[in-house]
Amino acid sequence: MRRQFLKKAHEALANPTLQKALDQNAERRGSGRERAFSTLPNPEHTLREAAQIRRQTIDNLEEYLAQFINRAQENGIQVHGPLSAHAAVLTAAEIAKEHNARLIVKSKSMVTEEIELNQKLEAAGMRVVETDLGEFIVQLRGEAPGHIITPAIHLLREDVAKTFTSELNVPHSTDVTEMTETARLVMRKDFLTAEVGVTGVNFGVAETGTVCIVTNEGNGRMVSTVPPVHIALMGVERLVPSLENLAVLLQVLPRSATGQNLTSYVSLIQRPRAGDEADGAEERHLILVDNGRLAMQRSQFQDTLLCLRCGACLNACPVFREIGGHSYGSAYPGPIGSLVSPGLFGIKQYGHLSKASTLCGACTEVCPGGIDFTKLLLRTRGEYIRSASQPAWLRAGMQLFTWMMASPGRYRRVQSIATFFLRFLPNRGGWLYRLPPPFSGWTRSRDFPPLAAETFHARLHRLKSTGNGPTKVDEKYQETQTQEDEPLQGDLIVRFQEELERVDGEFVHCSTEELPHKVADFLASIEADQILGWGEQSREYNSIANHLREAGIQILEAEIPRSEDDNTRYETLAGLDQAHAGLTTCLAGLADTGTVILPSGAGQSNLTSLLPRTHLVILRAKDIYLTFDHWIRAGGREAIASSSQLTLITGPSRTADVEMILTLGVHGPERLVVFTID
Repeated sequence: MRRQFLKKAHEALANPTLQKALDQNAERRGSGRERAFSTLPNPEHTLREAAQIRRQTIDNLEEYLAQFINRAQENGIQVHGPLSAHAAVLTAAEIAKEHNARLIVKSKSMVTEEIELNQKLEAAGMRVVETDLGEFIVQLRGEAPGHIITPAIHLLREDVAKTFTSELNVPHSTDVTEMTETARLVMRKDFLTAEVGVTGVNFGVAETGTVCIVTNEGNGRMVSTVPPVHIALMGVERLVPSLENLAVLLQVLPRSATGQNLTSYVSLIQRPRAGDEADGAEERHLILVDNGRLAMQRSQFQDTLLCLRCGACLNACPVFREIGGHSYGSAYPGPIGSLVSPGLFGIKQYGHLSKASTLCGACTEVCPGGIDFTKLLLRTRGEYIRSASQPAWLRAGMQLFTWMMASPGRYRRVQSIATFFLRFLPNRGGWLYRLPPPFSGWTRSRDFPPLAAETFHARLHRLKSTGNGPTKVDEKYQETQTQEDEPLQGDLIVRFQEELERVDGEFVHCSTEELPHKVADFLASIEADQILGWGEQSREYNSIANHLREAGIQILEAEIPRSEDDNTRYETLAGLDQAHAGLTTCLAGLADTGTVILPSGAGQSNLTSLLPRTHLVILRAKDIYLTFDHWIRAGGREAIASSSQLTLITGPSRTADVEMILTLGVHGPERLVVFTID
């Protein structure tokens, strides 16, 4: 495995296309992350709080896991596990076979890459379609994802165009919008005819049994809503104790992963479709994947489980930024892969990845989970060295080095001797470019920094003796979080509009009396004569519906048939898919992200906000809250419990999987228009 890594790394360094693609990703992801965190009132406090939540969760993992399993089962979700990789694959295959599944649609999931689910299902005779645009592209090419967030990071638009032309038999086009539209059209029938949908899980909420899925394109919603059977696979460490804790982690995950304040869609799945509900999976299965995680939780590598899978460490890592993800030979590349892969798949096979690091600490600085990568990478290196056969001289040298480093006195004496002799070695610009054996291997490819003439301790002692040492921190000092003052309702409306428009949403502010005419005028502007709607709702909604019917606009109430006849089911869904727009109300708006919160239930179809190209939402100004946490504490907890699937929507469906070029309208609506009434 080590030789394969070195071979692939050399090939990556010599690949100009890959180098260009990696440079584009690193630059844009880094600046996007900084910009997103700058919108928080106190980003440092939020990051520390997120890290504390992860620490609490992993320290008490088995307790939270048991609580989560009990709550999820009470909600009607069928829970399997915790299981090994092999058992998890067999369980997923058995569920699919029970439902005679021929076609399975998948949203992006790293844990399914880890256990090689696709390959096993395909070997069992099932067709598996990746529906995330980046995953779809690499699946067509027969490649593994190149990044845990951006699967097609290693490709330029010309590569994608050639792939689409050869694999999909479409005209050659390097226009990213056209390629995205092609993918949407190709996958549409798959969404509407698949017997089973498979997703990963970003978070499982222990206190409520809620399954949280964070996506941008809308494919996660399609996969978990349209097929009659939904299988979610989740690593056992992806837990969060409470909904309030979830609110904190939702502030840091999107910012770290994609530079967004919040992703386009956050699905909070509580249970399967109830008898009177319009849509949703009729069976929900949750497969909990252990695959070595619980053993890792009891080891010196426990902190690896703090990871949120945001990919920020990959974007920051100077090694990953040069060699990309495929060089690592694992489902998990980059700094986190250098820890996860040895921990899950074996130190002998993957321990060498711990050396694919400069130990610069850039990964630690950007990690929202609070992982000390440098410490864990060094531990992994130590285990790898101990697990492999080493020459006698190397073992003796390491023992001597350990003996020297274990004593401050011995360390200082050796440091003084080394400082004296290093002065006689050749240097260039103050750097040593040739060391004698056994250290000559270092300077074959890089220079060595000389030891300082004055040690840190000596300098500190000298400064203290002259009164210029560090100032003692006042023990009474307490760090406080910068709190935003409770805003007035008018301020919330302004903030909501700003954030909504920042994510390409559209805002219309009007009175209750003006509302029906505003909606009708908008639908006329897009020449919509057929829309999807909800059943009887609020007085404002019913007034709009009556006005639109009088104007000759047909309103269809979306509902997925429970019929076993696949043709009837598909024909109904295909007909609903032709609607020009969807009209819904919402439970609340979130000012800090420009988000609207939609329930599901009787007469409240998820398809209304998912299938059409345009989604119109009615929002009362009095229902706008500052943050998700504010809404949860004001009654949102009860709303989540009463909905089989509640969705946070922030702007239109979007992707940037091709050269980081933003494109709207992937699998969900390309326009989101919020009509806010006083």
